[in-house]
Amino acid sequence: MESKSHALIAGVFAIGLAILASVFALWLGKDEIQRTPYTIATSLKVSGLNIQAAVRYKGIKVGKVTDIDFDKKVPGQLLLSLDIVSDTPITQSTYATLGYQGVTGIAFIELDDDGSKPAALVPDSQLGMRIPLRPGLLQEVEKRGLVILSQTEELSKRLNALLDE
Repeated sequence: MESKSHALIAGVFAIGLAILASVFALWLGKDEIQRTPYTIATSLKVSGLNIQAAVRYKGIKVGKVTDIDFDKKVPGQLLLSLDIVSDTPITQSTYATLGYQGVTGIAFIELDDDGSKPAALVPDSQLGMRIPLRPGLLQEVEKRGLVILSQTEELSKRLNALLDE
């Protein structure tokens, strides 16, 4: 009889410990930060961008990408859903670019503001809170790459003509 009482006490202790650990884990995982949903609609490439990718405002992490989906209304357009901390100063002149971390190629959304319209961004009745996506540095280099290559080819032709007898 004595061994059964020890087993009962050990079982009650184990169950109590599991309940306490679960409550502690829920308490630690509780997120009380208020976030505001924003959307980016773009036809640009978003290579390397994943769900849960960081959203940074002038280098400070302020949110994450919650969804990447195709726009059912506009063919060829992507919709990026973002959750951004509510006290982030998003204005009508805030824009997004695609940034890359180091050499890994992992993409993130970089928010910036040119200051031209300092009024707060107001939600559109049909579109919600939309932030425009501008081409980033790599997209600009890719777009201008053919022009740079043709200019380099022209330069080499002229050098050959100049150095020719």
